[in-house]
Amino acid sequence: KYCVLFQVDYIHCLVPDLKEITACSFYWGKMDRYEAERLLDNKPEGTFLLRDSAQEEHLFSVSFRKYGRSLHARIEHYQHRFSFDSHDPAVFAASTVTKLIEHYKDPACVMFFEPMLTAPLPRSEPFSLQQLARAVIVSHTSYD
Repeated sequence: KYCVLFQVDYIHCLVPDLKEITACSFYWGKMDRYEAERLLDNKPEGTFLLRDSAQEEHLFSVSFRKYGRSLHARIEHYQHRFSFDSHDPAVFAASTVTKLIEHYKDPACVMFFEPMLTAPLPRSEPFSLQQLARAVIVSHTSYD
């Protein structure tokens, strides 16, 4: 099994849709929660962004506006499935991060304690060539 690092200081397994994630306007890459909160400040309910998780054991986090404040949810990865709570079988899980995000864009699918991701916050800067190249390399590497 190979382990490809997207951010050099994190240890992760391969992400099956890293190329698609990198292409998403709402994916901001490496960012801490405080920067995410600054960007989301005064935005409407449902505004969200996807970022690399600062926690080594998680791949990504979603920062979003709900209940008049900025909240954060880690995306968990377990048995090739992505969810906001991998230990609860009742919580929605998807085969890719982008499918997980798509599911939570529909307000009818969102429970009161789950992220509501209806308004993507587009990033303002393009990714570096190195970041884009990593995403392409991962997309051409087998994911077993």
